[in-house]
Amino acid sequence: MVVDYSLNKDFHIRINILTKFHKDWMKTINILTKFHKDWMKTVTSTVYTNKLLTINILTKFYKDWMKTATSIVYISFLPNFIKINILTKFHKDWMKTVTSTINNLTKFHKDWMKTVTSTVYTRFFHYLT
Repeated sequence: MVVDYSLNKDFHIRINILTKFHKDWMKTINILTKFHKDWMKTVTSTVYTNKLLTINILTKFYKDWMKTATSIVYISFLPNFIKINILTKFHKDWMKTVTSTINNLTKFHKDWMKTVTSTVYTRFFHYLT
């Protein structure tokens, strides 16, 4: 800004000083704006990177935790699974034994009934004759 009035030199100097101050002040604002933009980029990048890193770490942790938990549950279930199989086998064997015993008793009972019936009938018949 140049105002060339011949009022006095002092006025001209003041305008030059104010113009220089204004230019310097604008440079400072531009530098601060640039700093602010760069700072925002850095902060945004850091937050984004940290967030992604955190999400990836948490995702990996979650996957590993799920594998571990699944493995623990499966391994914990295995002894019970073995117990269930042993009990099932025992139950089947026990049922076979009981069924066999009942069949034997039934057979014994039938045979015994035949014998008793035959004996009674024979004696009775013998008695009658």
